[in-house]
Amino acid sequence: MVSLMDAAYLAIGFVVFVVTVAVGGSVLTGVQSGQTANSVAYNTTGYGLTGILNLANQSGTIGTILGAVVIIGLLMGAFVMRREG
Repeated sequence: MVSLMDAAYLAIGFVVFVVTVAVGGSVLTGVQSGQTANSVAYNTTGYGLTGILNLANQSGTIGTILGAVVIIGLLMGAFVMRREG
């Protein structure tokens, strides 16, 4: 079961995740802009940016799953409370 407090923690955690990914991408972009094109460091930060972009592209799916978990948990909690009451 998911309580309302758990749902709030999930929401805050998801916001922190999205902000962290955004800041990480911004930092890597800034680092890469100061490097020589086609150097090892430039290519390495490019791979990091690709990874962060792939992770950011999945944030919608992660958000949908978290939303479904919260809704299902609240519904299960309501049914359990109704049964006990």
